[in-house]
Amino acid sequence: MTDRRDSGNALSTQLVHRAEAEGRMATALVELENHPGHRMLCTITPTGRTAERWASARDILAGLWQDFGTYQAVVAAARTVRARRTRPGDRELTELRHLLVEPSIEVARTAVALPVRRLTGVAEHVETITLEQLSARMDAAFEQVSEVVVSCDVLNQAFLAGLTPLAERVHAAQELAEGLDPEGVDPARGAVTALIARIDDLRLACATDPLSLAGRPAADVLAALDTEVAAVSARLAGLAALREDWNNQLAELAATLREIDALRRQEEQARQRAQELIADTGLAAPPDRLPALRSRLAAVAGPAGWPARATALVELRDAIDDAAGEIRAAHERATGLQDRRAELCGRFEAYRAKATRLGHAEHPDALALDDRIRQLLRTRPCDLAAATRALAAYQRLMQAAAGSRSA
Repeated sequence: MTDRRDSGNALSTQLVHRAEAEGRMATALVELENHPGHRMLCTITPTGRTAERWASARDILAGLWQDFGTYQAVVAAARTVRARRTRPGDRELTELRHLLVEPSIEVARTAVALPVRRLTGVAEHVETITLEQLSARMDAAFEQVSEVVVSCDVLNQAFLAGLTPLAERVHAAQELAEGLDPEGVDPARGAVTALIARIDDLRLACATDPLSLAGRPAADVLAALDTEVAAVSARLAGLAALREDWNNQLAELAATLREIDALRRQEEQARQRAQELIADTGLAAPPDRLPALRSRLAAVAGPAGWPARATALVELRDAIDDAAGEIRAAHERATGLQDRRAELCGRFEAYRAKATRLGHAEHPDALALDDRIRQLLRTRPCDLAAATRALAAYQRLMQAAAGSRSA
């Protein structure tokens, strides 16, 4: 009697457990079918890898619902048996054990081939499993289907969330590029077209084959696209800024040309002055590039499209910088020679003062060098190289005098 009661309690407890599991299964299956990934897969025409995985998962899901129906039927039958009597008898316990514990659930029938069937053997083999095994099979099936459903949704959302703002930026860049470059010659125009195609391909993959994006981290893909979009947008923004500031840019270049003209006159004056003061300067007038530069400035607005104008402007600015550099270098060479002459004059006066302090200023050698240096520095044009050598000799003479005095 005690064994029957214990067995009855155990089976009743298991029935409660199975009934509770049935409720959780129903909830999980409903949540699975209401999942955004499942709704998406049911509304699109999947392609590629997603189509393959979903075709298999869809069949598994259909089988899962069938198994759930079987599970419900077995639990319902067990409830009916348990409800017959307040205290189940042997018959009820046997039926409950058969339903809840024993392999009572038919899952397959396989015909036994005639060559291997005996005369008295069964014509088909019936495969049965327990309710616990059915539950485990349903768990495995649920995991397979939910993995496909969730993966599709996660990949779809991860890419779409970033692609939408990128697409907006690229289309804005496209509109700007069409206005700035109607001829379509600038590389930025082609880059925008390529970016639109890549974004469209990714959006199509999100919509029809999200599983094809697996293994490509959304953050990395989107970051790379963002970098390219930013570069193209910056290029076009620069062109747009140039268009807005075009007149000011031209005015600044015209002012720079006037400054170069003034610098050219200063260089000419410095060169002529150096040639008056110094012999064999080796100075030559730098090329007068102003007429050509003024012509280029007048024609810089000629090319169609702002990319071509921007290129022309950059090239013109470089040419103007080169011309200014030539004139500045020539001016520095001319003034450098004058500065060198002035430096020699100053050093000579310093050495003469030193010679006087040493009492060596009236020495014949010093007087001879003094006259020689004066003649060289005061002659126009002067021989700067010879004056430099003479002054060096005068310096050595003073150093020798200072040494003999200290000795």
